Amino acid sequence: MKYSQFNTIIPYEDNYIFHNSLTNKFIHLVPFLKELIEASKNENNIDGLKSIHLDLYNSLIDMGFLIEKNTNEVQKVKDLIHAIDYNEEEYYLIINPTMNCNFDCWYCYETHEKNSKVSDISLNKMKKFIYHAINENKKLKKFTLQFFGGEPLLYFKKTVLPLMKYVFHESKTNNIDLYINFTTNGYLINDEMIKSFKKYNVNGLQITFDGNRENHNKVRFTSKSTGPYDKIVENIKKLIKNNINITFRVNYTKKNLVGLDEILKDFDDLSIDERNKITLSMNKVWEEKSNELGDKVIYFKEKAEKFGFRLPDALFNDRVRHSCYADKYNQATINYNGDVYKCNAREFDKQTREGILEDNGTINWNDKLDLRLSEKINFNKSCSECNILPICGGGCSQQHLEYQNIDYCIYNYDDNEKNNLILDMFLSEKTNNV
Repeated sequence: MKYSQFNTIIPYEDNYIFHNSLTNKFIHLVPFLKELIEASKNENNIDGLKSIHLDLYNSLIDMGFLIEKNTNEVQKVKDLIHAIDYNEEEYYLIINPTMNCNFDCWYCYETHEKNSKVSDISLNKMKKFIYHAINENKKLKKFTLQFFGGEPLLYFKKTVLPLMKYVFHESKTNNIDLYINFTTNGYLINDEMIKSFKKYNVNGLQITFDGNRENHNKVRFTSKSTGPYDKIVENIKKLIKNNINITFRVNYTKKNLVGLDEILKDFDDLSIDERNKITLSMNKVWEEKSNELGDKVIYFKEKAEKFGFRLPDALFNDRVRHSCYADKYNQATINYNGDVYKCNAREFDKQTREGILEDNGTINWNDKLDLRLSEKINFNKSCSECNILPICGGGCSQQHLEYQNIDYCIYNYDDNEKNNLILDMFLSEKTNNV
């Protein structure tokens, strides 16, 4: 037997956490057992554990900490990624009803296209695509439709509502679990929309904030006399009271972290159960250069959690088992004009396009799709030798494409960052394999 490449031992209180990132198993070790394991490894006498502590030796084998000498562990990671990303039981479709927006945030990477909207011809092609995706895959169990943009609610009646009705009917007819969600600034939401959200089982909206009222209204300017902040807050409350979950995304900078906790006061009239329908997501604006904001972010997250907001479960930091939707084979992002992409965190232009939606509702993919999927398991030297490769995967497929032939690490080669990732996963309420 040999010691797995994917083992990590980290201190925890007065003991240690032993983690294997391929099996994703944890063992809580007292110091004596930790010393036994490290001594057997350092003395190149792994099998000696068998005579010293048989139960420990067998547990380490059962949980993947000790493996056969001829095991190719990196290949096992590639096999795991393939099994997850080629799952035929799910389909994730993103549709951009428009690239236009009612706001003009300074950090937005998208170029707002005036009068960009889905034509009747493109709408029909989108419906045909949904029909094929649901009816022709007999293994399909779950279909997710996300509306993105641009601001998707600009063309709610013309584009969004017809597509919601159609996918709801096709999913129900085929007994497929349906999930509909939106990424929106939340300003245009009204009572009529909320009725439709409830009717067609919309399960969540991600709504973005740029700090407290003052900072948000500076970024999302509407007029000198009023700003959008209060209206968006009220819209969120309406959604919550209609049992629609919210992801409260804060796009933070060094400047707007100041006074951020004032936001919580504006939701003080919600009950604890209602606050629990809000999940906080903290995301640094990509133009922000400061790397010293961690303490302020942690402070706000802890305060928000105590207030009643939910935090994303640390298990979702496993980028392999919970890989990005753009990594999946059964995924597409269809722009208003029929151009098709995978990643929706980059510009939607002709150079990055990965396919075209045809008249019959099928996608004509170009060679960029095959390159994306093959690069996902083309690990650089640092990744191939890393102890957390099975939960990191070297980043998403977009990162693999952009860092081809470059030795990089999404955790900055920082062992403390990696250890904190493992510890957070261990402390997750959903971890039950210790």
